[in-house]
Amino acid sequence: MKRIAFVIVFLMILSYSVSVFSQNNKNRIESAVIEEQTTPEMVVSNNKLYIRNAPVGKRVEVITIIGNKIREIKITSPDFEYDLNLPRAIYIFRLDGIVTKFVIK
Repeated sequence: MKRIAFVIVFLMILSYSVSVFSQNNKNRIESAVIEEQTTPEMVVSNNKLYIRNAPVGKRVEVITIIGNKIREIKITSPDFEYDLNLPRAIYIFRLDGIVTKFVIK
């Protein structure tokens, strides 16, 4: 009788731990998918800045290669486009921890 009770309790504990483990994996997978979708992508083409999946309300800093901040651009939409009108040079763009270097030709 004690053996049967022990086996039942053991199986209950085992099934609970498996369900908790699978729930944690499901949450990790969902958060990874959400992070992938919300990572901003910056592209500069024809003296225009294009940002896809942009965080609205954040600011993009435009910095010269020697470290002078020359412009700060506020993002107003998730698919953001901005005319830079910058002279030919190499620039660094910083947005929310993402740093990218672009050459304006």
